[in-house]
Amino acid sequence: MYQPDSAETGSLFISLACISVMALLFGRKTAGTKLSSINYARGLVVALYMVSWVFSLIASMLVQTNDGNLLSCQLSILSCIALYALSKIIIYLFLMEKVYVVTAVGQTRSNFFLYKVNLALMLPYVAVITLMVVFRVASLDDNNEQCFIGLKRAGALPLILYDLAMSTWLTYLFLRPLMSSTSLLQGPSKGKLRDVARRTLMGSVVSMMLSSANIFTLVYFNGWERGLTCLSCCTVDVTLNAITVHWVTSRGGSNAHGGRLSNQTSTADGKANPRRRNRNTGAYSMSAYGVTSGENKKQVGPLETHISVSVETYVEEYHQLHLGQTSSTY
Repeated sequence: MYQPDSAETGSLFISLACISVMALLFGRKTAGTKLSSINYARGLVVALYMVSWVFSLIASMLVQTNDGNLLSCQLSILSCIALYALSKIIIYLFLMEKVYVVTAVGQTRSNFFLYKVNLALMLPYVAVITLMVVFRVASLDDNNEQCFIGLKRAGALPLILYDLAMSTWLTYLFLRPLMSSTSLLQGPSKGKLRDVARRTLMGSVVSMMLSSANIFTLVYFNGWERGLTCLSCCTVDVTLNAITVHWVTSRGGSNAHGGRLSNQTSTADGKANPRRRNRNTGAYSMSAYGVTSGENKKQVGPLETHISVSVETYVEEYHQLHLGQTSSTY
């Protein structure tokens, strides 16, 4: 009777644990949220959760048939390439959206030059994915027992270099207007936006470290890594990247500790404005910018289970308050 070894058991446990984690994060982000309230940026976050969950699900099936099965071995490396690349594309698009929100004042995406430049910078990723497919490795050992998969250095090195360059570039573009003293995004909301900037910087650094460690492993083994180990590493990498995005897009401690929102707000001329926080979308009221009336400060706590992409909320309402525009329209 077949007896799985410790590596197979451990890989299956990791895959099942990642499935559970992604289901939990997906539930927390979408609880009580209507489909119509999910905009483009929030849709990218949900899409990342779904891709990560599918990756973990496929990995849990492949690790059970990996050894002694060439077809499973081939499917393992192809699924790693396809779903890993898809998850990175979603992360790049998410970072591009954050850059667009804080830099394009009153411009649509189709008219914003920097957005077009960033989209064009994603075209080389097609060549990177092609190199990954061409220089993939998937074979059985001499006894046809254990599966070994991976990427040769010609496929792994372009991947890590592109990821480092693209992540650094998009993070810089996002942080530049938030940390600049001459940015249009000034006023009481500036402190909250700086908190968002710090969280985004930390998230980007963590994401780059995780992906770099995983790809450096592929470079070290030069495409000759046991399939179970490679699948587990890629599954953990994708899941931790999704957890990082979840943390970046969740409300910071300032909202949970004394940063509570006011139920009544005021306009620029001091008149009361009854805008309230939308309980369906998790959007902030204008009090996020420190524009509160002197009376009737009924406090309400944040709803952590609702979708929130913090910087988009702050900036869009800043534009609505001061410029009479929203930055999230096409």
